[in-house]
Amino acid sequence: MDAASREGSVLLAGLPSLEHILIDARGRQHVVLRSNARALQLTIEGAEVAELPVALSFLVRGFAAIRDAGDRLHTLRRILSAKARLPMAPRWRGTRLNLRNALIALDGRRAGANYREIAVLLYGDEYVERNWRTGLKERVRRDLQRGLLLSAGGYRDLLK
Repeated sequence: MDAASREGSVLLAGLPSLEHILIDARGRQHVVLRSNARALQLTIEGAEVAELPVALSFLVRGFAAIRDAGDRLHTLRRILSAKARLPMAPRWRGTRLNLRNALIALDGRRAGANYREIAVLLYGDEYVERNWRTGLKERVRRDLQRGLLLSAGGYRDLLK
């Protein structure tokens, strides 16, 4: 790589927005970047992007693809912007949150944790301090009961 190329090179593995680098059977690297509520996959041929800084060139296949390429470059700029934030963890909702809590409670109990320790795992110290006497202990008991039912075969209902 010559001096001019090195100046414009980037270490993709060092980007905070890097989510995955996957290599397909043909040796092409698929880099998934995610930030600012956006995701983009780049298909890269050539130097291994996981270890060394690389100079990237973008290929637009035909005039009809120019608009789409512009949209993707805008997405890339948004992902790489200085204001980029780490991706938010997915929100748990309703039934899935109950199942998650049930499995955590079950694992906690089998590891020897009491109700309060399980509550700290599920909700954090501060929340437990504020809410332990206002029904949180009962909620953890229900979570554990749900986990026990799942482990006794109730999980089969989820698979139907």
